[in-house]
Amino acid sequence: MSELAAHRSLESLPGPRGWPLLGNFPQIDFSQFHTRLERWADEYGPFYQISIGPSRFLVTYDVNAAQTLLRERPESFSRRERLEQVFAELGFNGVFSADGDNWRRQRKIVITALNSAHLHSFYGAMRATTERLERRWRAAADTGAVVDLTADLMRYTVDITTQLAFGIDFNTLETDGPVIQQHLDKVFPGLNRRLASPIPYWRLIRLAQDRELDHAVESVQAQIKDIIAACRQRLAAQPDLRAAPGNFLEAMIAAQEAEQLPFSDADIIANVFTLLLAGEDTTANTLAWAMKLFIDHPYLLARVRAEVDELLGSHTIPPDPVTAGQQPLIEAFANETMRLKPVAPIIIFEAKAATVLQDVALPAGTGIVLLSRQMATRPEHFAQPQAFSMDRWLARGEAERGAHNPRAFVPFGGGPRFCPGRNLALLEIKVVLAMFCRNFEIALANPAQSVDEAFAFTMGPENLQVRFQRRA
Repeated sequence: MSELAAHRSLESLPGPRGWPLLGNFPQIDFSQFHTRLERWADEYGPFYQISIGPSRFLVTYDVNAAQTLLRERPESFSRRERLEQVFAELGFNGVFSADGDNWRRQRKIVITALNSAHLHSFYGAMRATTERLERRWRAAADTGAVVDLTADLMRYTVDITTQLAFGIDFNTLETDGPVIQQHLDKVFPGLNRRLASPIPYWRLIRLAQDRELDHAVESVQAQIKDIIAACRQRLAAQPDLRAAPGNFLEAMIAAQEAEQLPFSDADIIANVFTLLLAGEDTTANTLAWAMKLFIDHPYLLARVRAEVDELLGSHTIPPDPVTAGQQPLIEAFANETMRLKPVAPIIIFEAKAATVLQDVALPAGTGIVLLSRQMATRPEHFAQPQAFSMDRWLARGEAERGAHNPRAFVPFGGGPRFCPGRNLALLEIKVVLAMFCRNFEIALANPAQSVDEAFAFTMGPENLQVRFQRRA
């Protein structure tokens, strides 16, 4: 500890004054958790401390600290123990929340299911689902209907994810579909409430919102169990699928049956649940923010649209994954969207042992909050950081572009726990934005109503109601 004593202590850092016992908990609206922390960062600088109940946290937007945190997971830093406990209590402690050996044994099969080769073979199903979304928006354009854009995009991402995960086409875009999406929509807000609570009150008393969360989780798990049973019957009837599984679930069950990985049924349920949650929420919110930013920047929409028109020709949707990947302006627009409107504006870690992060000594178990958006909107990292400029992501001279530090841009995390769904998310983003640009005009249904940021484990737009028009 003598080495630690030579550095700044966590308690010596500046930070907002809290209440006795509760700390800063009463000062935080957890639906705006990220913006509260960002405002405090503007006041207290790149390293400050807060307390939530008995727990003290280091909050930082320092890029070197960020790279250390990401690089040294899961050995020196992990997700918060509370997060793994909450996920485990709810029965879906999969690759996202698991730590240590539990994480290592699960990640291999997840990475395989989401690799580029598998996504290329899956593209036909993705294109068919995108055509459904196009038809849905054409119908809305023809009737002048007001569209809840985020809800439509969540239907789309649920349909994509369930086909990739299960090989089952729920088609929530054209039918009411199963109730699985309605239950999924309740999970992230419930998780956010439990993770933000200074004490695990739900272990003593269940409030109405906790009973609602429990019911949602139980309903999703019951449906997943039915799907797993049907998948096992399919593998028994078609043994060749074990050698060449066609989807994520088949791959997990085949690995379990071959004893290639020590997977329990609970592990399979947890990872399918995790894939559904991550696949629905994060990509849908990124797409929704991108389309809102198209509304805000029509001149950029015109530039992107010209690229899409030339690339697609007579097609209304990219015909194949190679074509979908040949869209540098859409990719640049998506990157800028994720810089200014990241679905994960904060990333939370925990020190697994006493350590020093930069010059701050941290006791074992200290919570660490990385302000990823704050880091990506600093002038030392990106020129004119608050301006939306897709050109900063295009190939051009450093002098013309100004400050541009990719180490400060971590929308998919980094290091060993880099998001395994990155390729799927980027492919969905490129395909949907190309389809939109090729076929539609868009406007806010009520321009006088602000579209706000809402944080519920991820950050998405609130009040994003739009109207579509067909392009002439």
